[in-house]
Amino acid sequence: MNPTQILTGERALKAYVLLILLFLALPIVIVVPLAFSTDVSLTFPPHGFSLRWFGNILARREFGSAFLNSAMIACISTAIAMVIGILSAIGFVRFQFPGRETLLLLFMTPLIFPAIVFGAAMALMLSPLGLLRSVWGLALAHTVLIFPYILRTSLATLFEIDKSLHEAAYTLGANRWQTFRYVILPLLRPGLLAGATFSLIISFDEFTVSMFLVGPGLMTLPLEMYNYSEFSLDPTIAAISTVLLVITSIAILIIEKLVGLGKQFS
Repeated sequence: MNPTQILTGERALKAYVLLILLFLALPIVIVVPLAFSTDVSLTFPPHGFSLRWFGNILARREFGSAFLNSAMIACISTAIAMVIGILSAIGFVRFQFPGRETLLLLFMTPLIFPAIVFGAAMALMLSPLGLLRSVWGLALAHTVLIFPYILRTSLATLFEIDKSLHEAAYTLGANRWQTFRYVILPLLRPGLLAGATFSLIISFDEFTVSMFLVGPGLMTLPLEMYNYSEFSLDPTIAAISTVLLVITSIAILIIEKLVGLGKQFS
């Protein structure tokens, strides 16, 4: 293959990647302008400029309550998944045992398991326990869903930690807990924060599984948005989406500045 063909292939690849990125960004390009529209329905292109739909978010208490529920459930499930994920990752890295790869594959199944089937199964399991349509039942279901993300990022970080650091800590008189707290945990922090960031976003945005587990007095924001759009398809939904987009972007930028998510996934 001559240099001209190579150059042409590189340009074609760049153009293809650019088109994919534009396609992925297209919903954002459409939704954000709609949030500031003066139209009373979701029509594109928008007309005029107005902040009335952001005021409508504050005027409806259901959105605020659902937002707090989603945030609380996301924080609880992420905290539980982080504890379980760290311990599981350490076990997979430090110990070799029969069925290790099979068990790791089993832990990853929530990534590919049909959400509708999982939601129905969780509802059947939580009902006899009295946890159906409760915060803790919903948090437990979300923990199962986001656990693979914590486990994978923790494993990726632990495999990069030099084992000689453990031995050096033991040589200097540190016990297992001190080694974990002062050596392993600081080195593990980038992976944990990366996993926690995606886990919070995924839990907050979860719709299908939550649909089987919510009830009166316990509604998450995605489901509240869906219920609202059934009867009123105005730009309020676009305004909520814009607010969530801004919050998510700010959170990712802050974590990138603190620990460098780009380095974690490079």
